[in-house]
Amino acid sequence: MGCNKKTNKFLLFVSCMLLPFVAYSQDSSNPQFSDYLVPVSNGPFEKNIHFNKEQENYSQHWKNAVQEELKKSVNFAGHFRIYTASGGHGKECLRDNWVCGWVIDKLSGEVVATLPSDNNGSYNYADVSDNGTPVGLPFEIDTYKNSSMIAITGQSISVSKSDSPVCKTTLFNFNNNEYVKLIESLDGCNNQ
Repeated sequence: MGCNKKTNKFLLFVSCMLLPFVAYSQDSSNPQFSDYLVPVSNGPFEKNIHFNKEQENYSQHWKNAVQEELKKSVNFAGHFRIYTASGGHGKECLRDNWVCGWVIDKLSGEVVATLPSDNNGSYNYADVSDNGTPVGLPFEIDTYKNSSMIAITGQSISVSKSDSPVCKTTLFNFNNNEYVKLIESLDGCNNQ
């Protein structure tokens, strides 16, 4: 009987020690914006946008819009601004029904990234198909100025294929101007 008490105490001790790790492993399958907190910069911020060689060839409409976005407050990952727009103005976002987006670094004044790309390699999303027919729920993006996590719900459009896009919610962490996929769910489009 003495052995059972010691065994029970030992098992209780081990269970208590492992409980935080079990809870953490459950949380990692359900990332939260608060899991990816970053400090929010107060500047000084760049006043003029600096385009790279490729961006110099984008439409004047896009260049003007990005310059105006640079003047607005931080809305993502501490010192960035996410800007999304409907396409059809130039080669930066070709089709009218596409939704494209860019990450502007307010400290450097540079456009450092597009929206994250999907498994098909596309970083363009859509609310409607090429023939104007709605193909699901509207594109949605969620960001916070104090978090490096970004949530995208929508249908990425494969540039090289004419297949039907799949609507899903994907969470990414934005780190060193690159995205790391955290989790993906097809249920995201059904929950809106």
